[in-house]
Amino acid sequence: MSARETALQRFRNPDPWHAPAAYWFWHRLPDMDTIRAQVRQMHDAGIRSFQVQARLSYPIEGYLDDDYLAACRVAVETAAGLGMIVGIYDDYNWQTGHAAGRAVTGYDELRERHLFWVRIPAGASDGALSGIRSATENLGPAAMDWHYEGGVVAWADWRVEYALVTEGEQGTAAERPEFVDRVDGVADGCRVRLVEPVPDDAAAIVFVSARCATSRLVNPVDPVAVDRFVEAGYQPFAEALGDFFGGTVAYMFFDQPHAVYYDWAERTGDLRSAMPFHESLAVSIRERWGDRTPQVLAAVLDGDDPERLSLRAQFYEHFSGYAMETFLGRLRTWSHAHGLRQSGHEVLGHVGGWALDTAFANWDLRVNFGLDHFGVDGYRDLTAVDAQDALVQLSPVFGDSVARHHGRSGTMVEQYFLTPPEGGTPWSGHWGLSLQELRTTAINHHLQGMRQMIFHGFYQTHGHGDDHESLRNPRFDFPPGINFEPWFADHHLRFALESARLSEFLEPVSPQSDVAVLYPLRTVWTAGQLGEQASAMGEWARALTESRVGFHLVDERDLEAAVVEDGAVRFGDRRYRALVLPAVTTLRSAASLRRLRRLAEAGVRVLASGATPVVYQEGPQTAAEDWTGLAPAVEVFGSVPEEAVLRGLVAPCERTVPTLRVPAGSAVRWRGGPDGTDGFRFACFAEAEGTAELLLPDGPWQLEDWVAADGTVRTLDAAEGEVVLRLERNALRLLRVSRGAEPASGWVDAVEGSEVAAGHGMSEWSAPEVLESGWLLEIPEDAYEEAGTRRDIAVTCGWERQDLSTFAGTADYVRQIQLDAPVPLELMLPAVAGAVLVSVNGVRVGERAWSPYRIRIPADALRPGRNQLRIRIAPSAANRYYAGTGLRAEPEPCGLLAPPLLRHALAAPDGPGSGPRLPPIAEG
Repeated sequence: MSARETALQRFRNPDPWHAPAAYWFWHRLPDMDTIRAQVRQMHDAGIRSFQVQARLSYPIEGYLDDDYLAACRVAVETAAGLGMIVGIYDDYNWQTGHAAGRAVTGYDELRERHLFWVRIPAGASDGALSGIRSATENLGPAAMDWHYEGGVVAWADWRVEYALVTEGEQGTAAERPEFVDRVDGVADGCRVRLVEPVPDDAAAIVFVSARCATSRLVNPVDPVAVDRFVEAGYQPFAEALGDFFGGTVAYMFFDQPHAVYYDWAERTGDLRSAMPFHESLAVSIRERWGDRTPQVLAAVLDGDDPERLSLRAQFYEHFSGYAMETFLGRLRTWSHAHGLRQSGHEVLGHVGGWALDTAFANWDLRVNFGLDHFGVDGYRDLTAVDAQDALVQLSPVFGDSVARHHGRSGTMVEQYFLTPPEGGTPWSGHWGLSLQELRTTAINHHLQGMRQMIFHGFYQTHGHGDDHESLRNPRFDFPPGINFEPWFADHHLRFALESARLSEFLEPVSPQSDVAVLYPLRTVWTAGQLGEQASAMGEWARALTESRVGFHLVDERDLEAAVVEDGAVRFGDRRYRALVLPAVTTLRSAASLRRLRRLAEAGVRVLASGATPVVYQEGPQTAAEDWTGLAPAVEVFGSVPEEAVLRGLVAPCERTVPTLRVPAGSAVRWRGGPDGTDGFRFACFAEAEGTAELLLPDGPWQLEDWVAADGTVRTLDAAEGEVVLRLERNALRLLRVSRGAEPASGWVDAVEGSEVAAGHGMSEWSAPEVLESGWLLEIPEDAYEEAGTRRDIAVTCGWERQDLSTFAGTADYVRQIQLDAPVPLELMLPAVAGAVLVSVNGVRVGERAWSPYRIRIPADALRPGRNQLRIRIAPSAANRYYAGTGLRAEPEPCGLLAPPLLRHALAAPDGPGSGPRLPPIAEG
């Protein structure tokens, strides 16, 4: 089979790595019939991969017992029979590192240990540490029961790790262990007592550590504890499912591996959380800095001069490298030894937005692998990130960027919903999710670098209505449970296949990205995640995205291997015309600025906004002086420049290869570039009507329309010059361009009745008739409530405003239409809340789950006289699950919100063999 035939085959029949996946939430031990039925339900809906995830409602003592593992085996066996792929979600609920407490049961010494500090001023002889608060408290009682035995935090085994005395304005630190008399520790804090008062003009900083005696998490920087977690949490899967490893069971997946974040009443300094600690980490620190250790530790907490900031950056580089190797390195080693790939994601402060401090602002994420996302990805074989809510955001492009740094491309995106609509409360989620909203989110993620969406989640049960405690009741544990949405059964498959085909289409593309944005890692280390660089990074990413300027994030380590050619910089196979520094204040060394100078002198545009470099992590502190010398060659802005400047970063249109240009103000998003053979691929999507321009060098060029809706490929007329693409709302357009390439036989004909063909074969239509009256609403006999209802219904507003405010199931709008003779019709639904399935005289004629809701009714489905038109609406589940909870201000719309329109053909359709008319492409 040729490369082209292989590509076409993969496009028509996507594999499980590109099709949507799901977290399969287990709320209780499932029986064998339920397991088989739900795996089949996933498969039939186009979900071809899953991870079992035991949630907080699952009895914690049952996690990984014989019954649990036996149930997992049945799930894997069922998936194997259907050709699906399974990933192993590696812990209970989320947050890798506890195995539901099994890892520390009987091994108290392995529970998480943290480093705190007590400041004692001049003249004082003791200091207190009190009011320690766990970040888990923010998640409520259910989460406290999950993280802590008995739901309470208790500390033990207090000990002094470092005793420093600092003197003078420069805060010169000396280690004085003999200065400490003792530490009196209790369950919620300690008091440090000194041998004598602190001298005048000095201060003491005593670093103490304690073990959380009730925590179910292992110490993530203790090699023995991590090995124990692997033994308790990973090995049982090998024993139960090992014969499927490397086949159906393809990878392990970690999720937010970190210790809990702790704060306390007396905490001061730059670091805003206690730090995971272990004696092996202490040994590595001593080996790294020796006699300079006191100065480094003092710099972690205090100081804003370059010398101390450089030490701070050095410390976090060391800490993050040690933590990654100790924790992630051990997970990867086990996975590879068992024939599995390693995947998963860490805590992402940018999830749900663009800025680096969008989320988890109360945690200091530097104590979680130092926020070194490029470094973390070095321990994965499959990149993964998470994304929050139905928003265009940084996560997918960040995931794709770190994958490309390691010679891969594409990322898994775990998609969840957290922020409720107005009137909701946190964690109550989004039962009001529509398939149009999910589709739009997925397409936007794909255009930013997503390979596969992992939906969070597919529910085992929809929970119950009388307990609204966050997380404990499955109904309000990150809803929606996608399979309990009324539109899921009849409509999700079409979305899933379209998503998978879009992913397959984009898989070989090297995207045209003209801009590289430097991830300000070392600035994060010195300034913290809440510094100016956090917002500057987000502002650049958002502005470039909204200006339709392709970009990737790059790491400072990329600069070390940069190659300059023809006014562009190349990192491996990635080539950029511009490099952006978003409020970067700290670089590794003077060598980094020398590299920037070489780029600017070679014609690469170097741009900077906000604060500029003043610190080198290594070497003499000449960064500010060096930057002054470089500044004339750099374009410096106070903030992100206007759109015209950003669009000017794109290479001129006189290209030697095909490219896509989106006019200013166009709603079209796109991704495209060479596909590694002789062609170029472009994917375009418009949430609102918009245009794009395909610019072709001297031709002619062969254009192909790859239709994600049904997997067909059509050959268009040869073109050259400028080709204008006009996209209606929610249109997804996939084009492949090649020189003189002939399509393979058998792949170019449209499937009769396909979505793309529908509505484009008529030469003329009548004026639409408004169908405002005569409608009945019929609710099926098997509905959960209002079963068997048959009543008059208005179509000027939803049924939630017509005495059905708590009904959110599938229902039919039924009306008779009178025809003199059968003739093709087109039904248009101007406003709908839900997915639509249309039948006429009992024959299904079409379905739509996103606008435009326009459905072709063929003449052979009609008859002279009376015809029954039935419009089945499947809305979201919101009004069922929020009824009576107080979690929503008012019911959400359901059903038809405006009268349907019906028009008929005035001319016969095109003759046989002419093929469908395609959405317009105009040559410029």
